[in-house]
Amino acid sequence: MTMEGPRRPRNPWSEFEEDVESVIESEPRSLGFPSDDDDMPVYMMLSRLTERGRDRIKDHPERILEVNHEVEQRGCIVVAQYALMGQFDFVTIIKAPNNEAMHRLAIELGARGTIETQTYPAIPTEDFINAMKQGRD
Repeated sequence: MTMEGPRRPRNPWSEFEEDVESVIESEPRSLGFPSDDDDMPVYMMLSRLTERGRDRIKDHPERILEVNHEVEQRGCIVVAQYALMGQFDFVTIIKAPNNEAMHRLAIELGARGTIETQTYPAIPTEDFINAMKQGRD
């Protein structure tokens, strides 16, 4: 007789994440940026829906995926996105060619009046550790 371990609850975001992944994979990135996105800087965008944005998402939740597609058309890559509970409504991990492209994207998204964003560059931990080691002389 075999004993099964405890069952893990189903991840309620898995279908959403699969939808995001299918949108990301459906469009080739042919905007003149390097196809090898490993060299692109990573950013964490925290967003808060405005009243207008909440109304829009309530009536058309698929709009989230449409916006992610628009981000891709601007030469950036949506790596992952999660809905949050708390001060922010979403966190989106984005790869962008450079700070200027990410800044432009954040301004364009915020100018629509549906979200307010805070964007932070994300440095891989290994790079951070190496930078800290270089400072120890």
